[in-house]
Amino acid sequence: MIDRPAKPAASTIHRPLSLAVMDLHRALLHAQARETGLEGNPLRLLGAVMGDERFAWLRAFSDFIVAMDETGARGEIPDATALAPYVTTMRGLLAPETEAALRIAAVSPTTPDVAEAAARVQVILAEFS
Repeated sequence: MIDRPAKPAASTIHRPLSLAVMDLHRALLHAQARETGLEGNPLRLLGAVMGDERFAWLRAFSDFIVAMDETGARGEIPDATALAPYVTTMRGLLAPETEAALRIAAVSPTTPDVAEAAARVQVILAEFS
């Protein structure tokens, strides 16, 4: 039998931020789908998410989620210090002058799920001040 090194235990400190960003991403995706007339057509929406430039601004959120979750799964986010670069990245993504922040502000008055999800992300980010 071959001895293999033990797989590192997954870290979980990142999960609240990850889940909140996933909720925000989902809400923004649905808002963008409504805006582009793709709501209710999952196949066309998937194609748009993957290749339509109107959805390109959302890729930063999905890339963020994947990177953080993969790192956490490898056990490489054991504490707040290791999570700090992700917190900084998300703060930058949501900074007032960014496209994401402007779009969130534009749809929030008529899309409560976007407003609520964005507020949840901000609350979690504030915990790391």
